[in-house]
Amino acid sequence: MRKFNVNEFISLLILILILSLVSFLMITGDIYNFLSEKSAKNLNIVLIVLPILIIVQIAKVFTFNSRDDVSIKFLPIVITLVVSVLLVFRSHNIDEEVNGNNFNNVISHNAIEINHETHYILEELEERGEEFLGKYIIFTGFVYKYEGDKFILAREEMNCCAADSFIIGVKSMADEKFQEGQWVKVLGKIEYNGEYYLNINEYIKISEPKNVYF
Repeated sequence: MRKFNVNEFISLLILILILSLVSFLMITGDIYNFLSEKSAKNLNIVLIVLPILIIVQIAKVFTFNSRDDVSIKFLPIVITLVVSVLLVFRSHNIDEEVNGNNFNNVISHNAIEINHETHYILEELEERGEEFLGKYIIFTGFVYKYEGDKFILAREEMNCCAADSFIIGVKSMADEKFQEGQWVKVLGKIEYNGEYYLNINEYIKISEPKNVYF
């Protein structure tokens, strides 16, 4: 009779599903919907440890059962992980957020784009706006609130996870008055009139992106 430990196989399956889920979230960047970039980096340890555990667990599968069969008790966990993996795979759409340069204006080719890797620029604009005066910016955000004829074009930033997120953004001005909450991708120039602000030249109205956090 060939040795096959069902309990250990279920444990192996759980480890593989967890590794698949974490790997997919990390590769696609979807992890940033739940964790900040700094916190997500800690998951690299998981991507190192889990393959080692999986290799060790494979050896345990080909042993005789040393305890009562408890595989049925693990089924809810397995089913939950399988459904989670399938839902994440299905819902992922790399084209959901407007990426890259979508403006026809030749100026946009030399514009500074504020994204997940460069969102620190928003803080620099507030602290050292004179360094960006006259420069063109590309930024995707939502209309947070109006203050007179200007509004805050904003994103949410996480320190650790979604629960501690907070609003960051830049004062902006456009010819059109947007509804609060509207998501737009804009091309604008940093100008000064008593305060530094983004004067929007072009914009594209978009749906809320899948990853709303910086």
